[in-house]
Amino acid sequence: MLRTITPFVCLVPALALGQLTAPLTGRTQVVNDGPGDQTDPHVSGALIAYSHQSSLSSSEIRYHDLLTGEDQAIPTEGGYDALADISGHTIVFTRTTDVSRVFRFDVGAEGGVRELAPRSGADRRAATIGGQTVAWQELGYTAESLPPEIFAYRLDTLALTRLTEDTGVDRSPAVSADGRVVVWTRCATSLDGCDLWAAREVEGGYEVSQLTGPEGEESLPDTNGEVVAYVTRSVVDGVLESDIVWQPVGGGEVHRLALPGTDTNPNVSGPLIAFERRDASSATPNFDVVLYDLRTQTYYRLTETPESETLSDISMGADGLVRVAWTVRRGGNLNVYAYVFRLPAYCTRSPIKDAAAVCASPGARSLLGSLVVSRAEGAPEVVSTEFESTGTGVLCVDNGFEASPATAGWVWLGVGLHVGPDEIREDVTSLARKVPLQGRLALSAQVAGGPGSAFRVRLYGEMTCDIGPREGTSQETEAHSGQLIPARVDSRPEAVALTRYFVPSGYEGKRVRDGGSETGGTPEGEPFEGVRGGCGAAGGPVALLGVWLFASLLLRDRRAARVRSLVASRR
Repeated sequence: MLRTITPFVCLVPALALGQLTAPLTGRTQVVNDGPGDQTDPHVSGALIAYSHQSSLSSSEIRYHDLLTGEDQAIPTEGGYDALADISGHTIVFTRTTDVSRVFRFDVGAEGGVRELAPRSGADRRAATIGGQTVAWQELGYTAESLPPEIFAYRLDTLALTRLTEDTGVDRSPAVSADGRVVVWTRCATSLDGCDLWAAREVEGGYEVSQLTGPEGEESLPDTNGEVVAYVTRSVVDGVLESDIVWQPVGGGEVHRLALPGTDTNPNVSGPLIAFERRDASSATPNFDVVLYDLRTQTYYRLTETPESETLSDISMGADGLVRVAWTVRRGGNLNVYAYVFRLPAYCTRSPIKDAAAVCASPGARSLLGSLVVSRAEGAPEVVSTEFESTGTGVLCVDNGFEASPATAGWVWLGVGLHVGPDEIREDVTSLARKVPLQGRLALSAQVAGGPGSAFRVRLYGEMTCDIGPREGTSQETEAHSGQLIPARVDSRPEAVALTRYFVPSGYEGKRVRDGGSETGGTPEGEPFEGVRGGCGAAGGPVALLGVWLFASLLLRDRRAARVRSLVASRR
């Protein structure tokens, strides 16, 4: 588990997109691409839990073993099961019948499913698990608590603790792998005023603190127990930015991964953050799954397809084996896939001897910047990208890249012209030269020639990352080339814990008395029905499911994003 935000030890932060460098050697596996819709995968070790919907009124939780390929369903017992999470061999999920409740299922154990902390009329959803801790969102816990609240439940002690008691909209709970930290989003309304909160397990209960302030809108948190990663949305120079941010759970320096486009749904395992990003400048804009390593400040692209890969999750084992799962629509249905691989073992500085050799075969050398400049109708435009590095780099020009060769062109590094029109000619296919690198620079280029002509510019640095030991397996493997791309990180030492208080373990609010059953405490009084937003309880489980799906959509939490996928698949 990461103890602090590790200082830069490998690649100097930079911004670059679009060039294959160190391939991630592993295998892509089909989890389920059969009839119906498979979606919302969550992974823990070699096990993946996901939702399978065969019709409008039928949904079940299935689990898949990546080692054996075994795929089984959890019996629904007449309920509508969805929104699963997994830790080790324990799966938690929401079951909707006349109400929505949270259940657990232990893979390989006898006894079937069991409801957690049963309470008459309980309206619960968005369960998430880490270690022995399960957190969920609960609506209408008392007549006074109309907005949803966050609860933590211990599987070992059966203690149920109410972590929030406020008038805000509390949603998107996530639990660290060891179960000692719960994070969530609290919003002033269902649409805005959103900040992050965390509850850390301490002796006798939980220490609750606010992590972010009024600047920006924060959502979709996840944590490894040491850092919390989340999405921040703010207006920068008149443009709405959606970026991945992380900071220590206890509050402290904030790091922002400033990439162009839309980034969302971060999930953390150990030092790795997996998320989805949409680059509007790509040929076919869609969401791809990417990975960021906090140790080396390195960004990897795991998918690059015409379809959108979404609802991803990640699990990194103690042996360094990484498993990432996601949902993608193919053949008219939603399907679940996984990719199993190891990251490069370490990075070293590798002096550049032959520039042409680097351009011809960069291997695992760090790519600092990449541009494809094409000539369209009208005046030629200058394209540019920023990066940061020191030492010596190699500038590579590939004339005629996926197009006809340019008759002239320019390449600038900072304010200096490094390649001019006397060198980029129609009869020149490639150029390679060493260039000095000094801090933050802009790599820019312009093409001249007939419409349809183009060239590519690549800039490599001195760092190389060696691939670690590969997984030994008798199964067939598929080499899947991810992209190792250095990324720029903006650090802002501005976020601090704004509010901090203590909640004793087992505290459920004023309407709690001691009692038997698995809960360790039974709330008194009748369930509050008003949370259904004016809708009656009549109509059966499907009607009720529609009610809480709609409520979840309004709340716009992490699980609501996943519910949108389920709803879309039913149209």
